[in-house]
Amino acid sequence: MHITQMSDITGLIAVLSFVGGIIMFLFKKVVIEPLQKSIDTLNKTIEGFKETAERRMELIEQRVDIVEDRTSRQEEQIKSIFKSLKGGE
Repeated sequence: MHITQMSDITGLIAVLSFVGGIIMFLFKKVVIEPLQKSIDTLNKTIEGFKETAERRMELIEQRVDIVEDRTSRQEEQIKSIFKSLKGGE
């Protein structure tokens, strides 16, 4: 009787292990893989936004540099005009 109980328990453990393996496989296929694909897609989208933002920032910085150069030149021109006006009086 004792051997029969041991073999029943062993059989039950084998069946439970097999069913557990199937459940793990299905969980991976149904939950984990789609979630991983979604995460990868989101990562690519964020990377695209990052690249676009970096390009826009570079363009803005270039425009600011141009405006600063023009402003500096105009300030020098205004100073020069005022000096010539004061000197001509």
